Amino acid sequence: MKTEFQTWLEGLKGKKVRVVGHLRPDGDCIGSQVALTRGLIALGIDAVAFNADPVPPNLRFLVEDTPFEQAHHGLDSDTLLISVDCADDLRMGSVFNQKNYYLNIDHHVSNTAYAQHNCVWPTACATAEILTVLFLTEEVPLDAITAQALYVGIETDTLHFRAQSTHAQVFSLCAQLCERGASPPKAARALY
Repeated sequence: MKTEFQTWLEGLKGKKVRVVGHLRPDGDCIGSQVALTRGLIALGIDAVAFNADPVPPNLRFLVEDTPFEQAHHGLDSDTLLISVDCADDLRMGSVFNQKNYYLNIDHHVSNTAYAQHNCVWPTACATAEILTVLFLTEEVPLDAITAQALYVGIETDTLHFRAQSTHAQVFSLCAQLCERGASPPKAARALY
């Protein structure tokens, strides 16, 4: 995976990138969009999070200074799209129909592998888990805002660590995110 991830990142250099999430976004969707957008920007890539629906009020605290736009119209043809937490290309809404996706990062077993490159881990509890592993192993810059976004993605998709997909590595990754600035109390106050 290390070689593939580095290759995907190389393909993004000098391009406009939009990190797209699904309609009616949840914590894993918004958390993954925020984290990936911030990680790409930290690597010098022109990235913006893009969604057809607005960020839900209880998740707005994750966005902070991350470039995040609501999509109302089409995109430039030279823009590369990366989808997160989307099992198929219809899940993002009509604004993004018939688009060519550069990269698809997802954890759903039903993923249709619709992108040029597909990073699908059906054993992961959340897309945020995949991104956390990639960020930590590939040494992608991970600030406190990014760590919080990844933590919330994992927490919400594991149903507060109660879902069957909650395995030992989940707690290890969350501990590492807390060491980098994620705050479980802040997440709990905003979400619940």
